Amino acid sequence: MAFLTSIPVRMDESFLDISSRYMFLFPVIGAIIGILAGIYALFTSNVLFMLFGAINSIVFSGVHEVFFNIVAKGFAAIMTIAFLLVVIGLQHTDGLVDVGNALGIRKASLKEKVDIAHEWTVTRTGAVLAILVSFFTFFLIFLTKTDVLIQVIIIAEVSAKLAMVTTGWQGTSPPSRFYENRWEKGRTFIDSIKNKHGLYAISLTISLIVSIVLLGFSGLFAVVSGMLVGGFMIFVGNQVFEGVNGDIFGATNEIARMVALFAMMVII
Repeated sequence: MAFLTSIPVRMDESFLDISSRYMFLFPVIGAIIGILAGIYALFTSNVLFMLFGAINSIVFSGVHEVFFNIVAKGFAAIMTIAFLLVVIGLQHTDGLVDVGNALGIRKASLKEKVDIAHEWTVTRTGAVLAILVSFFTFFLIFLTKTDVLIQVIIIAEVSAKLAMVTTGWQGTSPPSRFYENRWEKGRTFIDSIKNKHGLYAISLTISLIVSIVLLGFSGLFAVVSGMLVGGFMIFVGNQVFEGVNGDIFGATNEIARMVALFAMMVII
């Protein structure tokens, strides 16, 4: 919980080792995050629909109902994204930006990519990648039907965490020659689950049970999308950093959530 969220829980020097040892349970944490975010999203949507409906009725005699419904849903989607950022923290978004920074200098050496990824700056590519993923995540939440909003957000978070587990399960750590202690975090997680098929099977089973129970085939489709994103991000990591590091894990979470939302929108 401490590693994947900003929820204040007691941490000591062993929390990273414990987190990596139980990485296969990431989808459980994803489900908890999804429940919190889904309830918040539904509550916010209902409150804003009532608020803007009242404004429409009182000020405009009810003639702009469609417009105010769109505005209410838009604000609810924005507030849901903000809630996720508060609960999860910015570490995954930061990883997405860092990957974007490194992608912007594709012909550079590995050392140059490592350095640009962790400078206190945001390149144009990093900003564009983060903005696009955030915008499409917002847009897909906006398009989600209210009656399945909680289920969709739960499954999206579960799929995102499964994607991270997939990345660690089949990924390899980057070469150590250009990496400092900041990179050991990703290496710790890979070492804990690399090729441990039994642990991955547990993670996958948890994800399937949660997703299928909540949304049937649509949930299954989202889980598959998470696995595919995990595999794709291994490829990206190998191309950019010669392996999977903490930034790839963070970017995987953000991209997999977006793709899972899209997968469910197509089916539902």
